[in-house]
Amino acid sequence: MSLIWSRYYTSRVPHASTEVGSFWWKDLLRLNVLYRGIAKCTIGDGSTIAFWGDLWSTDILSEKFPRLFSFAINPDISVKEIIMAQDLDSIFHLPISEQASQELGDLQDLLLLTD
Repeated sequence: MSLIWSRYYTSRVPHASTEVGSFWWKDLLRLNVLYRGIAKCTIGDGSTIAFWGDLWSTDILSEKFPRLFSFAINPDISVKEIIMAQDLDSIFHLPISEQASQELGDLQDLLLLTD
């Protein structure tokens, strides 16, 4: 597993990327959808956790903030990339709707609580 991981997935979230590797590995990745629905992630450096699609907070953020998520430039962005972003506005297509703006405020509050 370490060989596949270091060769193909060092700069992206594995389960949010195109499947690469042997057909055995691809079969394992397809089971990942079921597993992610019941498992909570530990952030670590955040490079392998999808900000919007993984359960690393209290909820899956794409489901909690659907209007805001619809404006995301990269729906598969990692937690690490969010942390490194200049500001949260830089990760969305602008302008955003009023409802999305309200969700952005709620997201910012949530992120402050998780620091």
